Amino acid sequence: MVARIISLACVGWALWVYGAKAAQSSGTPPQTETFAEAVKGASELPRLYSLVVSRRGEIVLEKYFNGARPARAANVKSVSKSIVSALVGVAIERGLVPGPDTSIRTYFPELTKDRDDRKLRITIEDLLTMRSGLESTSNRNYGRWVQSQNWVQHALTKPLVAMPGTEMEYSTGNTHLLSAILTKATKTSTWQFAQAHWQNRSGSRWRAGRRTRKASTSAGTTCSSLRGRCSRSVNSICSEDV
Repeated sequence: MVARIISLACVGWALWVYGAKAAQSSGTPPQTETFAEAVKGASELPRLYSLVVSRRGEIVLEKYFNGARPARAANVKSVSKSIVSALVGVAIERGLVPGPDTSIRTYFPELTKDRDDRKLRITIEDLLTMRSGLESTSNRNYGRWVQSQNWVQHALTKPLVAMPGTEMEYSTGNTHLLSAILTKATKTSTWQFAQAHWQNRSGSRWRAGRRTRKASTSAGTTCSSLRGRCSRSVNSICSEDV
């Protein structure tokens, strides 16, 4: 574990140094040896499959590890949460979702029947910032959530452990609720909405977690898959939109 942390730190440090030098350069493309330390550190991480670095829209480094290939998608785990959050921003920009201060009861009217009426105060922003106040479905609770009959309802019926909008607690269920909101607001799956927005702009294809009877919506919280170049494309698009 210590060796992995050191390797990851080396990758981060080497890329930070590159970024600092690039900001001061005159525009000359960096040489491959510039990334030697980062590549070495990356190669020592057993669960890292790709390292892609781009500068001003151009790929300056592209390496694959542990049997991965450019065309092979890798499960990006909880990076999916950032992708879903970005898609919520797209939906707001297009007027499909009113705004981050919208109460989630707009999409889950069953909350009006919940014994704890404080849940009616939960907003989309609270889900985005992991401040819904709902008990987490992650960590020790993850197994029970995955095995539940309906992932959306399981997350919604979790008890409040804090007032909505006050305390941050990491929870996969929050982002899954966002995916359900996207499905209702766009009248299509989160996966299809992502393709329509990003593939047309970058050629990237995002593979969200498949729809299941338990999920009732795309499981875009921990099960998404992206190819190395696609991850870079999504990042670039988000940067441009900002």
